[in-house]
Amino acid sequence: MSQWNPPPHEGPGHGYGSYEPYGGHEPGAPRPLGTDGISIAAFVCSLTCCGAPLGIGLGIAGIVRTSGGRRPGRWMAISGVAIGTVVFVAFVAFIVFAGIMGANTVWEDEARVGQCIDEDFLGDPSKAECDEPHEAEVIWVGRFDDELVGRFGNVLVEEFCAALPGLDPAYLDAIESGEYDVSISIDSFDEDDPEERDWFFCYLEDADEDQLEGRILDEGTAA
Repeated sequence: MSQWNPPPHEGPGHGYGSYEPYGGHEPGAPRPLGTDGISIAAFVCSLTCCGAPLGIGLGIAGIVRTSGGRRPGRWMAISGVAIGTVVFVAFVAFIVFAGIMGANTVWEDEARVGQCIDEDFLGDPSKAECDEPHEAEVIWVGRFDDELVGRFGNVLVEEFCAALPGLDPAYLDAIESGEYDVSISIDSFDEDDPEERDWFFCYLEDADEDQLEGRILDEGTAA
């Protein structure tokens, strides 16, 4: 009578019942880590003005997490700190610059008759000292009403400003002398088509494009 013998045991991973781990990962071996998520977030946040401070903080955390090669993505953490710092400093500088420009701009509803003005690099009127060389002087400040809106579109700026009610005679004489050019600044999206209640002011500049010395109003009064 024959005797049945079981097949020899070949150990794990061989013969019947063997398997290949998914992705070729050997049991017990450390799994490879993906790029550090904190470092990725730091890099992304650093590219925006509002997120730059967060990008700096996350970048510092990412540098700590990726030190010693424990996680990949160190370059993204370092880039997040560097880019975030540059963007944040530029953003703060822009805010400061915009604040200074805004404080120095002569707004139509804040201008006053006899105020001396210059022109900034954007072409907007800016505050100037009358006892120093300047480019222009405000001669009338007010708001458009229905009558002024209708007149504005039918006459030249010089005629429009010369006919404004309450214009000081010294300024009217300056306009009629031909020594000055008359311009207007309007608080409107479309300065060629102002609406009622829009603020505006008229101002005089030297016709030869020279800078003015002193106030036209004072000179006219003295004369």
